[in-house]
Amino acid sequence: MLKKPTICAVVVTFNRKALLLNCLNALKQQTYFLNHIVVIDNASTDGTADFLHENKWINNEFFTFISLPENSGGAGGFYEGIKYATEQGFDYIWLMDDDGLPSPNCLEKLMPYANQNNYIGPLVLDIKQPDQLCFPIRLPGSLVRLNKLDDISSQRTLNLIHGIVIPFNGILLSAQVVKKVGLPKKEYFIWGDDMEYTARMKKYGVDIATVVDAKFYHPKEASLGTPMLFNKLHFNDTSSMIKLYCMCRNNISNHRIYNTFIHEIAFSFKIIWFYLFTKPNLTKLKVAITGIWHGLKGDFTHHKKYLK
Repeated sequence: MLKKPTICAVVVTFNRKALLLNCLNALKQQTYFLNHIVVIDNASTDGTADFLHENKWINNEFFTFISLPENSGGAGGFYEGIKYATEQGFDYIWLMDDDGLPSPNCLEKLMPYANQNNYIGPLVLDIKQPDQLCFPIRLPGSLVRLNKLDDISSQRTLNLIHGIVIPFNGILLSAQVVKKVGLPKKEYFIWGDDMEYTARMKKYGVDIATVVDAKFYHPKEASLGTPMLFNKLHFNDTSSMIKLYCMCRNNISNHRIYNTFIHEIAFSFKIIWFYLFTKPNLTKLKVAITGIWHGLKGDFTHHKKYLK
């Protein structure tokens, strides 16, 4: 009889202990056996470690809590979590942030499609409006955007939407894939590290797909997908300067690595147009242009000055 593959869930957290506990309880309730959970704590200051201990989550054969010496962002957290899971010899790694909430059968729905050369994820839904997608999906090679569950039915093929996932939100990948493509770029800190990892998967010939019947719930940010240029384009505006800076720096870096000079120009134009005309904001424009410049230079040493 074939041995069932071992699976380690990786949860990255920072100062959201209540949400983290909800996520852990959802993992504990999975209908498919989960061998291990590792929490990577980005030097939280809200008493996360004590809070978990009070709620009976302690280091044992099923659970590991790793506290990093400083905040390394989502990128650094997933770097450490994937590194831990592969070094411990688990066959598959299941990735999520602390504010994600997998449905009880999410892993059960993902596993029939898992293999040694794919990178698959669930359908990510708005936790408050579960008939809406949390992050709009633009189908590869088209301008078609999927925004709600009703949009999915005409696009699915054998329960899969090929070529796209919402990365690091319930993503399942094998240790063999990690061996093939490496670990996430921890120097990205936040925003763009997940897209870089997904682009790297495509570069190395890893199959990518969303499993429609697997459901994963996540809070939706109102600023994501703000319309611009007569609703022809959308932009992920944010009130966070660290997110804005890293998004601009990391996206330009990703375009330099995986796309063309035209993509770099188009992205820069989009940013400048948005903060000059769509939602004028000279402070944000300055931060964005600084991020673009550092991304063009390949300089990943400045994001800490935007941390508050």
